[in-house]
Amino acid sequence: MVKKHSIKVIRYENQLKSNWDGFVNEAKNGTFLFQRNFMEYHSDRFDDFSLMFFSDNELVALLPACKIDTICYSHKGLTYGGLIVKKECKFQLYKDIFTALIDFLNEQKFTELIMKTIPSIYCESGNDELTFLHQFYGSSVEMNIGSVIYKRKEIVFSKSIVRNAKNAQKKGIEIRKSNDFTTFWNDLLLPRLEERFSKKPIHSLDEIIYLKERFLNEIELYTAFLNDEMIAGTILFNNKNFVKSQYIASKSKYNKLGGLDLLHYEIIKNLKTDYFDFGTSSEDLSTAENSNLLAWKEQFGARAIVFPTYTFKINQPKI
Repeated sequence: MVKKHSIKVIRYENQLKSNWDGFVNEAKNGTFLFQRNFMEYHSDRFDDFSLMFFSDNELVALLPACKIDTICYSHKGLTYGGLIVKKECKFQLYKDIFTALIDFLNEQKFTELIMKTIPSIYCESGNDELTFLHQFYGSSVEMNIGSVIYKRKEIVFSKSIVRNAKNAQKKGIEIRKSNDFTTFWNDLLLPRLEERFSKKPIHSLDEIIYLKERFLNEIELYTAFLNDEMIAGTILFNNKNFVKSQYIASKSKYNKLGGLDLLHYEIIKNLKTDYFDFGTSSEDLSTAENSNLLAWKEQFGARAIVFPTYTFKINQPKI
């Protein structure tokens, strides 16, 4: 008979910051996005409802979360979320934690829980408990397609990427690590997003600078220069065993020179982590794939991965 765990759930408070951050550092699926210094850069935009879970007075899980009316999100302001659990967490403990979460939200009069989870390959061990459990809670699931490169002895680039990268070098394009987030933001990213998608980035320039100051090693800007002019760039988020491309942009008039191809060719060729996450390739406000974007990433050796978002009706029967 598998022993069930008695789980106590409490809301996060500021005086618990060191406990929270320390747990994230040691968790099997923690990344720096779950550190309070990262989560709270947009605290004015979200009503925090983060939770901490204890078993026999031991902290065993966290839920980075916010709330809007009667809906709990994990987390609407982050790329991904879900339950953050200790490395030793076995299935029964996870199940008991999730059961306690649903019960707690029910007591707090929530009607829905929406969880955008982190893929297993980015974790230190398997992270698919929710993928199994969700089917017993009458939940729905939405899948966004992304692209990831697995580090191998030799990453296979398409012939066109290699050719474009070499031609870009011949034209004098240089790849540089930079701290000039302002130029990247104002001259490349904002115009590019407006031109292509009529939208703005998730972060503001002030916010990305704020985050860079607090996560010096985790957030980096790599750029392509032509005659001392920044013509392309990408902001990378460095995690324990994967690198995520958070923003990619270039100046339209230089697109045919191959700056973006050279930039990512060099970054991926020198990859030191297990995975390179190219981000999602879905059409704006939908789950349909952006075929051209997906095909471009695949030329670097990236292949499809899914990012699931689960919606739970709180009053559904539990197992």
